Amino acid sequence: MGATTRVVLVDDHQLFRAGLRALLAVEPAVSIVAEAGDSREACTQVDAVDHDLIIIDVTLPGSNGIALIRELKRRHKRRPVLVLTMHEHADFVVDAFAAGANGYALKNQSEAELFEAIRVTAAGGRYVAPSVAELVRSADGSPQRSLLSSLSAREREIFDLLVRGSTNADVAKELFISVKTVETHRTRILRKLDVHNIGDLVRLAARHGLIATA
Repeated sequence: MGATTRVVLVDDHQLFRAGLRALLAVEPAVSIVAEAGDSREACTQVDAVDHDLIIIDVTLPGSNGIALIRELKRRHKRRPVLVLTMHEHADFVVDAFAAGANGYALKNQSEAELFEAIRVTAAGGRYVAPSVAELVRSADGSPQRSLLSSLSAREREIFDLLVRGSTNADVAKELFISVKTVETHRTRILRKLDVHNIGDLVRLAARHGLIATA
């Protein structure tokens, strides 16, 4: 891989982080310089250490990996982000790249494929796991994508939190906005998606496979 790639690893499963750390230890061209288990810790670590690549899951406790990608890219625009996750749903992939991700790899891929994903994204390229690439191609123009594309970036962040059970106050705290602002966005989300309450919203999300489970 050439020069050492310094990685910040963001994943809420400690055992997975330990396993990946052990796997990458055999590759001298890759070094994990910091780890985080949630969004707040991730922002702190990314700001604190010199790094070349961020590896992140798209589902994190109390937050949303897609929203975190946006925030990390806002803070460090030139630092590439590689998603490494178990989720093969096309919606996660499309949203991850829309948020600024440079690559999307799966936890069930081989070691060689993972190293290739790291090499490509660290060099500034775009990597998509083969099975996911096919899913994205087959999902183009689907009703699900048109449904979600009706939401703004902020509305999608709030949507993700609401369908995972967050209250208005929880969302306000997580996104550093007022409860009144959350209420305004929630009203718009319900109207755009043609549902009447949060229960309907959760059922809609479940029906379309949009509720992420960490």
